[in-house]
Amino acid sequence: MSVKEGKAKDVQEIASPKKDDSSVELLCKWQKKSFTLKLSKEHTIGKVRQMLADLTQVQPKRQKLIGLRLHKKKEHSSSSSESSSSSTTSISDNTKLAALSLRGGRKTKFMMVGVPEAEAVVDKDEKDLPEVLNDLDQDFNYDIEEALILKNAPENIAKMKEVAGQLTINIMNKPRKDKPLLVMDLDYTLFDMKSSAENFNELKRPFSDHFLKELYPYYDIIFWSQTSWKWLEIKLTELGFLTHPDYKICFVLDKTCMFSVSSMRKGRVRKHQVKSLGIIWSKFPQWSAKNTVHVDDLGRNFVMNPQSGLKIKAYKKAYKNRHRDKELLYLTEYLKLIATKDDFRTLEHENWQKYLLHSNEKKLLDS
Repeated sequence: MSVKEGKAKDVQEIASPKKDDSSVELLCKWQKKSFTLKLSKEHTIGKVRQMLADLTQVQPKRQKLIGLRLHKKKEHSSSSSESSSSSTTSISDNTKLAALSLRGGRKTKFMMVGVPEAEAVVDKDEKDLPEVLNDLDQDFNYDIEEALILKNAPENIAKMKEVAGQLTINIMNKPRKDKPLLVMDLDYTLFDMKSSAENFNELKRPFSDHFLKELYPYYDIIFWSQTSWKWLEIKLTELGFLTHPDYKICFVLDKTCMFSVSSMRKGRVRKHQVKSLGIIWSKFPQWSAKNTVHVDDLGRNFVMNPQSGLKIKAYKKAYKNRHRDKELLYLTEYLKLIATKDDFRTLEHENWQKYLLHSNEKKLLDS
């Protein structure tokens, strides 16, 4: 081979290097920073977490990764020994990057939420818990008679008093005089907790800020979520609910303020957590069933206070519904309509949409 031919060959090899199919580049966004991670497809999610911990001081147990998805072909695969011993449709620390849906030739973007260890608020229950204690997909809708039986059961009253006695509420913004109380759930009410996205705003329910801004002049607002405090704080912060200039949150309650009740459903004993408003009312006597409304996507959370509960349609599959969901837009108008009522117990919140429709029809007739 001539020197000329050799040089030509070298130039060709440099211009068209052999592509390394085993390498992966991930782009992680955290707060206002971005990090490029260069790994092998044989590396695991656990390795990704450790690299992020070294870069951000956010320990793996405090990290929540959003935007990474399993490759569709891998979701149903059970050929590997790993997938046979764990769920094939979820990502764990043992999941290899080769199993993810990666952007060929480009960096795969995802987001991490979490606070550095030095800044973290210590969870009240620092056990090995899942990232979010799911509200469960199964709901129980009680009629008034069933709910009253559970509400008045001595064991449930005792549990409520025990939780209330142990609870210290950290006030973020003082309650205002003569304002009714609006208790808001978070997961699936204002936030799609399961869908993947590159940032939290893509998972935020449409009109959430409009809803809270419009209702703040009428109500004091609190959040109550069946979530571990460390994740609840992160979600509320990332969604901007605690720092918005147009409304203020009075305080936040987490899963430790809930207790379980048992009932017979379809011949089987069912046990689930509840949000008993009596816990709040025992601390703030200006609020009661007369002036409190609790918005949640799960009707069973209302069992201790059935007349105060308003069940909202769950917000899921944000990637499909973020441009067409208007539930909060309509609910804003209903809650503004009833805000000046002397006694909310005279209302039937399960018929809130009919109430709103009737009110609008009446306005048209009167105009």
